[in-house]
Amino acid sequence: MADSPFIIQLDEQNFMQVVVEGSDSVPVLVDFWAEWCGPCKTLMPILEKLAIEYNGAFILAKLDTETHQGIAQQLGIRSLPTVKLFKDRQIVNEFMGALPEAEVRAFIEANVGPALPANDADDAGTEAEPEEENRVATAMQLFETGDAEAAKALLQEAQADDPQNTDVLLALGQVCVSTGDVETAESCLKALPDEEKEGKQALRLKGILEIARESDTAQSVQSLREQLESDGSNSETRYNLAIAESLSGNVQDAMDHLLKLVQTDPGYKEGAPREKLLALFNVLGDDPLVGQYRRKLFAMLH
Repeated sequence: MADSPFIIQLDEQNFMQVVVEGSDSVPVLVDFWAEWCGPCKTLMPILEKLAIEYNGAFILAKLDTETHQGIAQQLGIRSLPTVKLFKDRQIVNEFMGALPEAEVRAFIEANVGPALPANDADDAGTEAEPEEENRVATAMQLFETGDAEAAKALLQEAQADDPQNTDVLLALGQVCVSTGDVETAESCLKALPDEEKEGKQALRLKGILEIARESDTAQSVQSLREQLESDGSNSETRYNLAIAESLSGNVQDAMDHLLKLVQTDPGYKEGAPREKLLALFNVLGDDPLVGQYRRKLFAMLH
């Protein structure tokens, strides 16, 4: 498979995230193929070439139907190759067979639009903005499916093209925090225009940065969980686990651990559990969990 962040290999674990949820942000073209299928091998390089050429305007997702027969059966795949296009969680178009490149290109242009040549990007004026939106959407999709490094590289490329783009800075900050690159994330926050620094997304990034500064990258979430199972009264382990869980996206588990510390060891690190809990409220923003956990915190403190 071509080495590109816009081409993703599918399986049962990531199909929902990449194809169904991912198509909310950017069209996803799913190529159903098999190793024994000669026409599949003819079509595959054409699809890969166009995915790279379109530079994130759509994602090419590839499913080996022999290895993952369940998904193919659920979607009624009866001949190979079959290509289905997903938008907004729906199949909006499809074709079967190894079409020539001109026909495949016409299919993509009809459903996604024409590719913007790379050397025209600087001269595209207002047309360049949708390309940035596509790159951010693609990067965040890669991030959500676990490929944080590819997402980071794509966002850094976008930032180099448009250093003050708010969406790019916020997305890059979020991805950098997850990889432990706190310094770059902080620089993204500082680079935001003044009028954006108190926005919801900026406050969320600020909150997660406050948590990330204390992250112990030497210990994994799993190892900390095992330590806490062995000694549930160890405040340091519980606190470190709360930090690790929050940075892994398990925010509710993190808040449960912090609430437990507020209850059992409120003076730990001069009240750090309560401070981190408040930081997580910023991270969650309007999430209903915030109201629920604010009430729990209030009840404990009073």
